[in-house]
Amino acid sequence: MPRSTAKAAPRPYHHGDLAEALLQAAADLLAEAGPERFSLRECARRAGVSHAAPAHHFGDTRGLLTAYAARGFEALAQRLQAAARTVADPVARLQAQGEAYVAFALEHPARYQLMFRSGQTDMDMPLLSDAAQAAWAELANAVAAARGTEPARDSSDPHAALAWAAVHGLALLLIDGRMAPARARPDAWRRMTRDTLAALAPAWRPPV
Repeated sequence: MPRSTAKAAPRPYHHGDLAEALLQAAADLLAEAGPERFSLRECARRAGVSHAAPAHHFGDTRGLLTAYAARGFEALAQRLQAAARTVADPVARLQAQGEAYVAFALEHPARYQLMFRSGQTDMDMPLLSDAAQAAWAELANAVAAARGTEPARDSSDPHAALAWAAVHGLALLLIDGRMAPARARPDAWRRMTRDTLAALAPAWRPPV
């Protein structure tokens, strides 16, 4: 779908809510223009403040986008937690979380791209690295529950890495239009995600 070129009117700014106003403006601008064309000046204009105002909370463009990406990981973790509560079987729970993961990416493609591959955030900032780790831990813990093992401490665990690679790879392929038939039919991506995770399910069964 073509992106709109019309500029949104500045939002009214209320004293004491500058950070939230800027984060919301960043969300709107990213959804329209994508991470590569993000402008801090335009973001400030939409928030109804001067172009210098964001420095008081975020320092610079990288700081603002890092904070917004951290919010994205927090939202992703919440989606995974909600999906986990829908089923009791550990393997089915992991599959439900995988589906929720891909759904999140497709609903928020610009934010997802910023979170993982834009090069415009600072992963060394605890704000972002901790949020990313917490989201990854949701999948790692689900894999451990399915296998009856201790949760992986980092992404070097092959079983947790397999789950992450599967859903992350599907998400990026779908966002990039590499699986056009799956995007063309309503919920076709959902069936593809389920089938892919079902094919991998034997890897997540408890070791004999």
